[in-house]
Amino acid sequence: MSAPSVELQGAIYAALKGDAPLMALISDVYDRVQRNDDGSAHASVWGAQQGYISFGPEFVIYEDAECLDLQEVNLQIDVWSRQVGRVHCKRIVAEARRVLLGVTELTDNALVLAEAPLSRITQDPDGLTTRGIIEIRYEVEGH
Repeated sequence: MSAPSVELQGAIYAALKGDAPLMALISDVYDRVQRNDDGSAHASVWGAQQGYISFGPEFVIYEDAECLDLQEVNLQIDVWSRQVGRVHCKRIVAEARRVLLGVTELTDNALVLAEAPLSRITQDPDGLTTRGIIEIRYEVEGH
């Protein structure tokens, strides 16, 4: 049996990678992005689409009560686009959010709830990159 947050990340990764409309917009999905010496993303991660998705910060709230192992897993999914303007990033965010909310089943643990109450679009300080941030919350019952 896998830890709920580990199994959930695997399910999210597989769902994002397996979605053809989303993958047509981005080069790949990364848990850790390959970086240059200056900290910028390596040119290879951008791909021909000039966009990718990465896993951002995560925190888990444990709600152990009455023999239940319930975990609230809060994830940030980061969207990156180098296409001119914000439209490409917005399209990726919309598709990724659709996919994230479609993750409804796990193998070892029970997914109780998925909600994505917030997304943001920002300009990266480099002046070239548009960043999308999706905040998503899952409730998972461990077995």
